[in-house]
Amino acid sequence: MNSAQTKVYIADLECLKDTALFERFLRLVPGYRREKALRFRFQKDQMQSLAVGLLLKKACADFGIPGADEHVALGENGKPYFAEFPDVQFNLSHSEGRAMCIMSRGADALVGCDVEKIKGDRGELAERFFMPEEAAWIKSFPDEPRRNEAFYRLWTLKECYMKVTGRGLSLSPSDFSFILDEMGVTLVHNGVRKEYSFWEYDFNDGYKYACCAKNLSEKVSLEKVLLNSL
Repeated sequence: MNSAQTKVYIADLECLKDTALFERFLRLVPGYRREKALRFRFQKDQMQSLAVGLLLKKACADFGIPGADEHVALGENGKPYFAEFPDVQFNLSHSEGRAMCIMSRGADALVGCDVEKIKGDRGELAERFFMPEEAAWIKSFPDEPRRNEAFYRLWTLKECYMKVTGRGLSLSPSDFSFILDEMGVTLVHNGVRKEYSFWEYDFNDGYKYACCAKNLSEKVSLEKVLLNSL
């Protein structure tokens, strides 16, 4: 693989609507992933489950650990990890027509990612789940489209941080906050937490993407994966 020790993978799921292609890719992923995808009733959910499995398989190959995606274990709060490869960390996310994976090499590194499709007015959710200053920041934008983008920017940052902590939804989004300004992204959770790094991607495609890492010193690379070329 390249010199980056942390890599982010993003894919568009559109090609998986093709039944023949979906079935061919289904045969490429491990049995547990295949079974998980087919347990879903709706095509959209099946596509999402298969897509993150394909990204994880590619990431494992890139990091020189082929077959590792066949042995995924779950932590106390459902966070997946490799029991046999403790020096490699990964995380997965999907939303509507996008899938995302992050993988990092380093025994002390922890990583998380989140992708969300930007939808309609989420003002009530912000009031309910965000800190008052965050809800006020969202309201400060002059029109609904920009308020929606601001909401999902915060939402993805919160989700990926919750994943990194390993606590998932047991950690409430209202227990911590973010300051977003010209200095970047600052996490405030029992004080400013500088040991966490955040980065975001915006492709103007109707989605927001964010990643979080702890104890990460290496550079991060991004690959937009064309699933039909795998």
